[in-house]
Amino acid sequence: MQDILRQCDPMQRNMVNLVELTHVVDLLDRFAGRLTVDRALRSAGLDRTMLDGVSGFIPYASEAVLVDSVARAIGDRHLGARLGQAFDYSTYGAFSHFVLGAPDLASAFDRGRRALMFTHPGSEITLRETETHLVVGRDSKGLSVVGHHHLDEGALFVIRRVARHFLGSDWTPDWVEVPETNARELAVLADLSGTKIRSGALVPGVAIRLSELATLNPGPPQPERTMSLGELGLLMNIAPTQTMEDAVVQMLTITSATGQTDERTIARLLAIGPRSLQRALRTEGTTFRQVRSRVVSDRARALLSETDMPLAEIGKLLGYADPRGFRRAFKDATGHAPSDFRKAAQTG
Repeated sequence: MQDILRQCDPMQRNMVNLVELTHVVDLLDRFAGRLTVDRALRSAGLDRTMLDGVSGFIPYASEAVLVDSVARAIGDRHLGARLGQAFDYSTYGAFSHFVLGAPDLASAFDRGRRALMFTHPGSEITLRETETHLVVGRDSKGLSVVGHHHLDEGALFVIRRVARHFLGSDWTPDWVEVPETNARELAVLADLSGTKIRSGALVPGVAIRLSELATLNPGPPQPERTMSLGELGLLMNIAPTQTMEDAVVQMLTITSATGQTDERTIARLLAIGPRSLQRALRTEGTTFRQVRSRVVSDRARALLSETDMPLAEIGKLLGYADPRGFRRAFKDATGHAPSDFRKAAQTG
């Protein structure tokens, strides 16, 4: 699996699981209020309907822009850190059980490193050992976007949350590392984290004493068997994006609720230009039109066979303002008119 992921272009891989993004939006509502968050979602090219019961990924850059927009609106330079403090790790479901069910702390970090593809494809857990400590960080592959420092700071507290499961709720790292170098900002972060800050790091990291890594799980660990990453993926009902086509399918599935399924919108959500998107898909032997046709066809089949929704509404939901455009696209993809397909599906 790792070999497959290494073959992918980084442009395609800096993603975040919608489970996390949905929880972040819930937390932002608490910090800033729904109207402020709605404006921030729009500035990031997102919409709440994209988060409603859909599994998949969204570009990591979109989460960064969302958090930064809210932070600017409420004047909080360290909103990411506060989100990290309030983040409920159990939101990750099977992933959190997989990590926190490890027999000891060292194994928990190893499980998190191997399974991160299910929450943050394109990122990786970094483990740097000194003579006395292991510095555990999260590297998002040099992603440089507005608001990235919020995600850096939030990651520190999520990593700390894993350590505290084994070391106790009052445990504090001996220091944390951040890319930040502004002295005033470092002082605020030191106060929030309750420990020393080392600046100028390549990635955010938490220092854990080597002697603490053997700490056993204080709760009943998972049964002593190795869960494969494939099994974890099935439990999470998700698979990591591996190609640009995968990423486009994810975006089309998410945006279908808003009807915004045009090529320019999808490219913007993927934080690339339309021409870059076209080139990437062409390299994989397909086009945006072909991918969109397949996604629309699959979704239309389900709506036609499982609901009584009028054809015009189905077409609008799938991004066709003109019902004739939907009927033509469906017939081109399936060889059947939508009404004939529905009749056959309901009588068969």
